[in-house]
Amino acid sequence: MGRIVPHGPKEPRRTATRNGGGRMARTNMRRLVLLSLFMAFATPGQTQHDPRTVHGTFTGEIKPVLYVSDVEKSAPFYRDVLGFDFAGFANSKGEPYYAELLAAGVKFGLHEPTSDAQQGKVGQQRLYFRVKNLQAHRSRVVAWGADPGEIKETAWMDMFIVNDPDGNEIVFAVTDPERHSSNPWRVEDAATTRGKTE
Repeated sequence: MGRIVPHGPKEPRRTATRNGGGRMARTNMRRLVLLSLFMAFATPGQTQHDPRTVHGTFTGEIKPVLYVSDVEKSAPFYRDVLGFDFAGFANSKGEPYYAELLAAGVKFGLHEPTSDAQQGKVGQQRLYFRVKNLQAHRSRVVAWGADPGEIKETAWMDMFIVNDPDGNEIVFAVTDPERHSSNPWRVEDAATTRGKTE
């Protein structure tokens, strides 16, 4: 075995024989790897996590995307008639295929279909947006020439529906805790409602 050369605080440890020291380092490394594998997979009594029960990965953010036949036609409708903020287009080969809009800072998208399955969803979707003043928002939509449905009162919300150029239903709604049985926008109320139906 080679002699260990003394070293100070800044001087690296060396062995007198290069080959002997290299073999020892490799042997020690193999032992560490084997020990790590044993600890990770073969510890008696170790509980394995069921991936179906893992929670806590959601951030609370959501980005809905609606399929539309012509994003350049739909984007101005959502901006001007429905009142959303327009953030921009995404292009493919110089042609817009996606538009990003905002509702009070929450992003959502309009996307032209790229497959038969997506094409089948055009005009078949519904999104809900909460507004502060339902009557004022409906008046805005009418003033821009659209033909929204009448305001309906339900147990959960007051709302009206307007169809986009493809037929997707865009719902604008308000919820009043004094008049509605639950608030569909809040987590605790949604959990309570879900518990009643199970």
